[in-house]
Amino acid sequence: MAKIAYIGIKGLPSKGGAERVVEAIVKRISNRHELTVYCSNDYNSRDTTMPGVRLVHLPTLGGKHLKSPSLFLLSSFHALLFGNYDIINIHNVEASFVLPLLRLKYKIVATSHGGTVRGARSKWGSIAKKIMAWTEYPFVFLSNVTTSVSETDSKYFKDKYNRKVVYIPNGVEKQPVMDRQVMRPFLKSLGVEDNNYILFAAGRIDPTKGCHLLIEAFQTLNLDMKVVIVGDLNQEPEYGKKMRQIADERFVFVPFTESKEKLFGIVQSCRIFVFPSIKEAMSMMLMEVASLGVPLISSDIPENKSVLGKHGVYFQSEDSYDLARKLNWAIDNPMEIEQVALEARKFVEQAYSWDKISEIYDQLYQKLYED
Repeated sequence: MAKIAYIGIKGLPSKGGAERVVEAIVKRISNRHELTVYCSNDYNSRDTTMPGVRLVHLPTLGGKHLKSPSLFLLSSFHALLFGNYDIINIHNVEASFVLPLLRLKYKIVATSHGGTVRGARSKWGSIAKKIMAWTEYPFVFLSNVTTSVSETDSKYFKDKYNRKVVYIPNGVEKQPVMDRQVMRPFLKSLGVEDNNYILFAAGRIDPTKGCHLLIEAFQTLNLDMKVVIVGDLNQEPEYGKKMRQIADERFVFVPFTESKEKLFGIVQSCRIFVFPSIKEAMSMMLMEVASLGVPLISSDIPENKSVLGKHGVYFQSEDSYDLARKLNWAIDNPMEIEQVALEARKFVEQAYSWDKISEIYDQLYQKLYED
């Protein structure tokens, strides 16, 4: 039984993103190892607990640029001074700046979730971009084992640094829990008819998620139906303000819900889910929508096509006119897109099982522990 700590996420229980990945893994291996997860006081209450997992809650500095780095740094100091672990799994490349400290004492598995270093360049200033780009060096050169949830990122690191990065994809639950009964009256209160709306959902809505493409595409169509946009528009205030300004009365904006059951209820009740991201790693949302058997249209970026392959319906990335054409086709051909959705569901369930993927992580930990 190895003692394993996780640094680089905001905390557990998860509300999305890399936290959801760590949560899925630790739930399945907590009976085999002694697990610790470092968490921000701001993410969940200090009283929050999780069966089989020790949560260490730490304070963070305020501000967009300091909150996460301060959490990663304090977590590393705590691990060095008070921890007694065999392995630390660092999640997210931008957290890798703490690796020179952690390698003084620990074996390290470093896991990339993509996005921040390569995909989020449009959201940050030049100095922040340079700092984040620098974190790639400790990520690939100071970790004992380097992994990525994105096949595209794995190739990127291999080509740029000539270092092996193990591709371990994200996964889905066999039977996702959803709550349509609770969401139906909620949607009705918004003037949204069950199974007759287009859906976009993201935890944090910023330009890389492509929400503007859906708004632009839908406004060219003469469709008597609603578009529901679920997510936090306050992360990028100027972008959020612009989205509300350009949207017409057919668009309904809903704050992001932290309850996966409620979110999946909204997803399950939609007619078509649109995933127009411009930048991604391996999106949990994309996989989870596919696992629910919901008709889906996504951008044709390599990261999305590598997930669904031939089992997806794609539009040309950043082309709102092509998205409009695909939406028109999907509305006019419900049986065809539902058949694609059924095939995608079967494929995702077989290819991306959390049980299989957590086993890969467990074998990786065990080998490193024994070396």
